[in-house]
Amino acid sequence: MRFIDTHAHIYPDAIALKAAASIGTFYDIPCLMDGTLAGLFTHGAAAGVERFLVHSVATTQERVHSINDYLMRTAAEHGDKLIGFGTLHPDYPDVEGEAKRIKAGGLHGVKLHPDIQQFLSDGDGAVRMFRVLADHGLPVLVHTGDMRYPYSQPERIARVLDQVPHLKIICAHLGGWSVWQEAWKELAGRPGVWVDTSSSLYALEPEAAAEVIRHYGVDRVFFGTDYPMWKPEEEVRRFLSLPLTAQEQEKIAHGNFEAFLETLD
Repeated sequence: MRFIDTHAHIYPDAIALKAAASIGTFYDIPCLMDGTLAGLFTHGAAAGVERFLVHSVATTQERVHSINDYLMRTAAEHGDKLIGFGTLHPDYPDVEGEAKRIKAGGLHGVKLHPDIQQFLSDGDGAVRMFRVLADHGLPVLVHTGDMRYPYSQPERIARVLDQVPHLKIICAHLGGWSVWQEAWKELAGRPGVWVDTSSSLYALEPEAAAEVIRHYGVDRVFFGTDYPMWKPEEEVRRFLSLPLTAQEQEKIAHGNFEAFLETLD
């Protein structure tokens, strides 16, 4: 079976170990991988992953430009394997200009993490940013859900979609990390919503994960590992243990995201 990993964080080699460790500290879960591109390729190949959606997150607006430079350069160098998403922050002084630069630079969307970036998903500045991205045809991969923080709760994402109905949004972690059951009740059935499997299968029993997937609809789910949090090999094994049909597995493993890419400008 072919796989596309639609949720992989990468960092320049010089800072990768430190960045990966900081993710583990944030979640109080040991980070299993080193965050380097070489590590992603090695473990992805062992897991049968052929392509990767790669991204990083600007913890402050000052880091937006340099992170996007790195992602543009890296995605261009490995165009056969990488699909790049840039980053933004509601406090960035020229959101529209950077959105245009992201698109012109060959990146296909934007990754946001409201909990780490510390902005309310449905705050005025965030909604303005989401509207700019939607207007430029840039989908958003957004960390969604965390019982510890108020920033990325699924109901906030639902309010964003009420205000920006043309936004395409991938709600990571089956729509709501640590609040999976609450999340689908807010987000399932919305036309602009997709979800990925990242950082969810380790916590949910296979039957429970499959039930959440069916609430969203099998056509609306992408496979993702959340590298470097988890080993791609283990995430593939977890995915294949789900009570899904072979056709459903193929859709989630690669088919749905391939179809999604074809809808982008």
